[in-house]
Parts: sequence; C-alpha cells; structure tokens
Amino acid sequence: MIVRFLHKGIARGGWYSSEHGIISGGELLRPEDVTLLPPCQPSKIVCVGLNYVQHAQELKMPLPEEPILFLKPPSAILPPGGEIIYPPSSRQVDYEGELAIVIGKRCRDVPADEADKYILGYTCFNDVTARDLQKKDGQWTRAKSFDTFAPFGPGIVRIDPS
Repeated sequence: MIVRFLHKGIARGGWYSSEHGIISGGELLRPEDVTLLPPCQPSKIVCVGLNYVQHAQELKMPLPEEPILFLKPPSAILPPGGEIIYPPSSRQVDYEGELAIVIGKRCRDVPADEADKYILGYTCFNDVTARDLQKKDGQWTRAKSFDTFAPFGPGIVRIDPS
C-alpha cells in the first residue's frame, strides 16, 4: 500500500506492508515512528452523490438518471486519525464511508474502456456532510466542503502493484 508520512519532520512517501512496516528510500521504518499523512495531495476531489439506491431511499430522493457531481476542496482534506471540526452553523453532521478512486495522471474525457490506464489505486474516503445545511438550501458543495470534511487514507491500494 502506498503511504505518505512525516518522519523526523520531513514528509516522505513509501510502501507499507503489515509484514515489513514502511519501506522508503531503501530504509525500513516502523509505523509507530511516523505520523501518517493523507496518501496523496489532490488538486480537487470530485464526488458522486446518490450513487446507490439505499442512500437515495434514506434521503427520500429519487435515484438520478445522470450522476450528481460535487467537489470538495483540498482544504477539506484530513489525515488519518485527524479530528473532524464541526462547523458552528450546523447541528447535524453526518458521514458516509466511500471507496475513492485515485487518479494517477492528468486526464480529460477518458473513454470507460481506457479508464484503468489513469487509475493509480483505491483508498478509503469519509464523505462528511452538514446534513441540515444540505437540506436547507440544496447546496451540496457548501454542506460537504468545510475544513476537515474529507478524511481519507491511510494508504492507496494498487490493483496491479507492479
């Protein structure tokens, strides 16, 4: 699994395995000697809303015919183990565990049959939402973009690690 971390105050990247720990630059590090960072630094986070039937039913919303897309800014990113800060303007903060696809190289208008050429791997993502604000005015981006509302990681799993 690909990881990013702080070691002796320096941000580094490496490869984690439960068998060996973290391998970075030929050095073997123990997980307890590092502080995990988000596994990548995206310029933007593109999310798909109402992407499964059960969630649409929970929200009493029809399943959309086209994907509902919204963005989360990089300022919403939170490292593994970080603390979500509840905004004072909300009384109902909710979360959804998601599978995130990490795009590894710049792309645009990629045909579905070529998408795997651009996927670096997959990671866990927590889509945090101020539900009361979302219901109030329907602004998904506002309700989902507060600082710390995009925890993800701890690592990126590759389908083909070669």
